[in-house]
Amino acid sequence: MSDQVKNIGVSRAEVLATSAKILEKFGTPKNYADSVAESLVQAQEAGHASHGIIRLIEYTNSIEKKVIDPKAVPTITRETGGTVVIDGHWGWGQIACKFALEVAAKKAKEFGISAISISSCNHIGRLGEYIETLASMNLISMMWCNADPAVAAFGGKDRLFGTNPLAVGIPSNDLPVVIDFATAASAEGKLRVARANGSRIPLGTVIDKDGNQSTNPDDFYTGGAILPFGGHKGYCMSLMIELLGGALSGNHPSMNAGYSHGFGTVLIAIDPDKFFGTEFFKDEISEATKAIRSARPANPELPVLVPGDVENNERKKNQAAIQISETIWSSIKELSA
Repeated sequence: MSDQVKNIGVSRAEVLATSAKILEKFGTPKNYADSVAESLVQAQEAGHASHGIIRLIEYTNSIEKKVIDPKAVPTITRETGGTVVIDGHWGWGQIACKFALEVAAKKAKEFGISAISISSCNHIGRLGEYIETLASMNLISMMWCNADPAVAAFGGKDRLFGTNPLAVGIPSNDLPVVIDFATAASAEGKLRVARANGSRIPLGTVIDKDGNQSTNPDDFYTGGAILPFGGHKGYCMSLMIELLGGALSGNHPSMNAGYSHGFGTVLIAIDPDKFFGTEFFKDEISEATKAIRSARPANPELPVLVPGDVENNERKKNQAAIQISETIWSSIKELSA
């Protein structure tokens, strides 16, 4: 097992066209195919290969197994003031989330705050994409979802929780603060990438089926589990997302008898203009982030960053050509043939 991954540079246009072609090949309407492909490419550009084009392999398998209905249209099933429930009808999670963004923004502008949940929802991709969009509209946002069991409880070895990501978007006068992370030691997609590339993973990420820590990603896929990040504290965050994501969406916490599959998604949007005004809010955030970035680094070669800076730096690196694992790109090209 090697830790070396050979990347190649592929133009954005080619990655986007190839991805959309695959989605259309498997029955996705062109407008949906273009939208989902754009989400995957954006994730790849931002340095999150785990949520990039490698997902096409999983997605196409899910279409064939009738887990994803590629033509499903999300609809509102319940609406009360600033709260809305959306049914994704087991279509594309990205399409359901982009619909939720429109609803959340409109409600937040009207009521000051909105809370949206999505039921019957498939994999939604990188949460950071959605909160960045709301930040560009001068809205604060928080988003999370539960998912298929993959993570052990603190002190346990059985799969009980999803990787349960949490994202927060905060607008400023500069680039927004974008906090986006799995509450597990690793997103499952990162294990998928490591496995595809034949790479090891850090100790403390997964346990094998007997509860022993391992650096081999295969041990997760042969009955093991991912560990929560940060010990009992990460476990508590994951538990919060599991309970609220599962119950508020009607999709059930993943350890409950009613859960079958899917991503119970919750999105909250807040309009700072309803508090002390948007200008005041953004000035405050900008002053704070400037001070943080100006903090003296412990290592002079590693400046202090604000969440979102890493992704912005990766986008700059990928402007000329998107860096993709040669092994993964080969698999995607085969899928498009």
